[in-house]
Amino acid sequence: TPTNQTPRYAQPGIPGQDKELTLELKVLADVGLVGFPNAGKSTLLSVMTSAKPKIADYEFTTLKPNLGIVKYRDFRSFVMADIPGIIEGAAEGKGLGHYFLRHIERNSVLLFLIPADADDILKQYEILLDELRRYNPEMLDKERLIAISKCDMLDDELIGEMIIELDKDLKETPYIFISSVSEMGLDELKDKLWLRLNE
Repeated sequence: TPTNQTPRYAQPGIPGQDKELTLELKVLADVGLVGFPNAGKSTLLSVMTSAKPKIADYEFTTLKPNLGIVKYRDFRSFVMADIPGIIEGAAEGKGLGHYFLRHIERNSVLLFLIPADADDILKQYEILLDELRRYNPEMLDKERLIAISKCDMLDDELIGEMIIELDKDLKETPYIFISSVSEMGLDELKDKLWLRLNE
């Protein structure tokens, strides 16, 4: 104390407490990219932000979430997270499912990325949605948007045919055709995401 600055005695302390804690990191982002491995999530993040994620032509190139800041109009911005690819059975931990899925819980908007050359776009979307539902049903309450990626491989006629099919099957979830390589539809994608984040 100020009056007893050099005490010559000590009192024994009381027993302390021991605890073992497990801390879990969940990435906080406005938009989370959800999709199968090799859907083009890292490529999209690298084009829309200044982030430099590892990009390669094999599955599970991304093994940890990457964050990037998307610059929007009038000096506004939002944060986008590239979540490692989800596979069927991820809710049970397959392919490090739990490790990946927990990061999506903290995102406001889920952007489902499905490549245009997928065998069945609707089926892929339903599998991804089902994995989220089984992991945490509350995830389905989030705003959702589907981006059909790699559309530089399609011509206008094929896109027109796909729109007819998608309009039939996806009555509630909005979708957009994009290409990270040719930057097709990326400005419109930013507009749609901004709108959902600020509704």
